[in-house]
Amino acid sequence: MSILRNDLQVALNNLHVALIASDEDYRDAAEFVSDSAVKELFMQLAESRQVLEKSVAVAIRASDDLPSVPDPDRQTGQHLLQRLEAAFSADQTVEVIEQRLAEESQLEQLLNDDDMSVIDKEFPSLRSECKASIKEAKEKLERAKAG
Repeated sequence: MSILRNDLQVALNNLHVALIASDEDYRDAAEFVSDSAVKELFMQLAESRQVLEKSVAVAIRASDDLPSVPDPDRQTGQHLLQRLEAAFSADQTVEVIEQRLAEESQLEQLLNDDDMSVIDKEFPSLRSECKASIKEAKEKLERAKAG
């Protein structure tokens, strides 16, 4: 393992941190919402993110690096802000779903970034699996939002 990361290691670690944050955000949102169907959906999406996290962690180790983790203080602050926004919303559940949709779009942007294309050479299916997960999550969230 080198002290300096190469482009592949940076891309994989950025993806890993984003997937962990997404997993944790879904779990936090599941604790907050009162709608049991939405709560269950959030837990399912968190589980699917956890599977992807593990795949990316394996890829990171295969690239001779160790996985990074999100900043816990930043995550806690973000969760607090999201809960406050939802608490002052007319429909808390819809607000939380919209927050999750926005996060899915951010994750999708990260995956579409040119810097992430380096992943495809060594791990050709990894980005497509992540993109498929995002597409599925967005569809499920939109259905839940529609009621």
